[in-house]
Amino acid sequence: MSGPQVTPDHGYVLDRHPAWNNVVIGAGFSGHGFKLAPVVGKLLCELVMDKTPSYDMSPFRIDRFNKSSKL
Repeated sequence: MSGPQVTPDHGYVLDRHPAWNNVVIGAGFSGHGFKLAPVVGKLLCELVMDKTPSYDMSPFRIDRFNKSSKL
């Protein structure tokens, strides 16, 4: 059994799946994510409803791990 899986920058992922636009991802919260549940829920809801997110989502985009990403 392997240890906990984390992103390379130890941050969260809040974004749409890169291949399937109808899939929204909210991942990487470990044991301390519970305190962020209200705002994360709001942001994921906004993504699902195709609304403009209330906050800057760029730090949480899944493509931030691509070396060719312009972010």
